[in-house]
Amino acid sequence: MQATMYLEGKDKPVSVLDEVNVVEMNDNHTASPMRILYKSRQLNASKVMTELFRDQKMKLELEDGRTCQVVLQHSSLDSAGNAVGVLRVLDALTAPAGA
Repeated sequence: MQATMYLEGKDKPVSVLDEVNVVEMNDNHTASPMRILYKSRQLNASKVMTELFRDQKMKLELEDGRTCQVVLQHSSLDSAGNAVGVLRVLDALTAPAGA
């Protein structure tokens, strides 16, 4: 599944993520139990360096229409040069408007 990430209040995407997996943690993570693991050829889709905004809330839109607020928890590069990391979901994933 793919996803697009936006800075809060902006219409232009800051990142287009090629692969995302939604993971729900066990009961040890009560404050925000959901994480989104991502992999992408390039983390930045615009001139904005996403890594510099890791403390700001961002809007994530999954290709199935669900949305949520996230913060960048971890980012790195894998052995093939892909950007990989973890997004912390701050609120619940909301279903698409028409669903």
